[in-house]
Amino acid sequence: MFSKITTAAVFAVALGLAACSVQAPLSPAAPSGAGGRGADGSTLKVGAPTPVSPINNAQIQSTQTVTLTVQQPQVTFAGQQQPFVYEWELQDDAGSVINQTTTQNVTSAVFPGVFTAGGAYRWRSRVSIGNAIGPYSSVARFTVPNLRTPTAADSDNVWRDWFGGTPFGSGGLLVLRGVGSTMTVQALIALDPDLKAAGVLQETNSAQQPRGRLYLPTGSSSNLYGRTVDLGNFGGPWQWLSRGFSTCEGGSCR
Repeated sequence: MFSKITTAAVFAVALGLAACSVQAPLSPAAPSGAGGRGADGSTLKVGAPTPVSPINNAQIQSTQTVTLTVQQPQVTFAGQQQPFVYEWELQDDAGSVINQTTTQNVTSAVFPGVFTAGGAYRWRSRVSIGNAIGPYSSVARFTVPNLRTPTAADSDNVWRDWFGGTPFGSGGLLVLRGVGSTMTVQALIALDPDLKAAGVLQETNSAQQPRGRLYLPTGSSSNLYGRTVDLGNFGGPWQWLSRGFSTCEGGSCR
């Protein structure tokens, strides 16, 4: 014989079971998809960062470093309190990854390194929390400045602009190589490969360290020191002081 169960009792049991099955999310839910992944492979419910700088083939000012910046992604879940880890990926212009780094809740990253003058590079970013990752941003692209190397036929002013830009100290090799606004031995050593490639001689002391004097190409092997330029005093701002003819007074000229 079957016992009678009232409609009210059945409704009460159903409510109780529903209450037991509800769980408040303690962390961001993964996107829908195979294995809890989004179509792009992401496992964190968050939007992609937006690239801010450098973008749209913008030309950076130095071959020594680049600072990448994004806008924080849109949060697609409620109550997100944890800080994001930003993952950064630097690529060559063909899309191959050449460097990676992370920042903790910081929307910019500095990539040191020597970029090829006249080259182009790409980058993108995403955020993560623990093992959960968000989608990558769109790929941004930037370019690196290229300098035309003067020849012996060019004037001293053309060489000055190549070395320090116009106004002096605002561009040229000084900015391209990121050596700063103060003349130092270390800066001249860093510039030495460019100077040698351009046929410029550096005067050095007996310890083979630069003395801050350059000899521009003259086009004549019998007149190597006919276009002398002094660059100022060590520890002071860069200068460009044309001296005309001057013999090599240091330990050597290289």
